[in-house]
Amino acid sequence: MTIDPKGINGFLAIVENGNFEKAAKKLGITTSALSIRVSTLEKIIGEPLLIRKRPFILTETGHILYEHALQLRNLEISLIEKISKIAC
Repeated sequence: MTIDPKGINGFLAIVENGNFEKAAKKLGITTSALSIRVSTLEKIIGEPLLIRKRPFILTETGHILYEHALQLRNLEISLIEKISKIAC
């Protein structure tokens, strides 16, 4: 199973912005493109992440993914910071 970082970033944006429209705007993509990213992520994982109603609700799997996605983002930030210190 390979998870696309764009799917993870899209999922994080939805959770952090509260809805698809704001998240898509922040990412600079259409809401349909964002929906496709999340649907693809759900297919890869094999479980729904969100219950799509207003407001959306995270499923149990969505909560687990959110926790781990935050950790991944923090690892990415740490990696970039460490590499940039070496490059200077």
